[in-house]
Amino acid sequence: TLVLVEESENVPRWIDVFEENEQNVIAKTKDTPWKLYTQCLFFTSCTITSVGYGDVRPQNIVETVVCNIMVVLSGISWALVLGQVCGIIANFNADEQAFRSTMDELD
Repeated sequence: TLVLVEESENVPRWIDVFEENEQNVIAKTKDTPWKLYTQCLFFTSCTITSVGYGDVRPQNIVETVVCNIMVVLSGISWALVLGQVCGIIANFNADEQAFRSTMDELD
């Protein structure tokens, strides 16, 4: 089951990781909505595109924004390449293409 974890329960949470990196930063990620949204977007875009999280993660908000852009662009590029390859494979059979062309002319 999915359960919300309170800060007082002393259970590790993903948002707590940012406290170590933001000791000298005034606007903390968990207190700033746009930074929190950016971090959440990074997590979901890596999950949806199955890029993965890896051992190397963005360390600040600028790196996170750049990573978000790269993940989205690479996901779009991968979808285009995969679509083109599928289109090429679908058109391999010359006999089927001739049959489809004939059927189109009969309509």
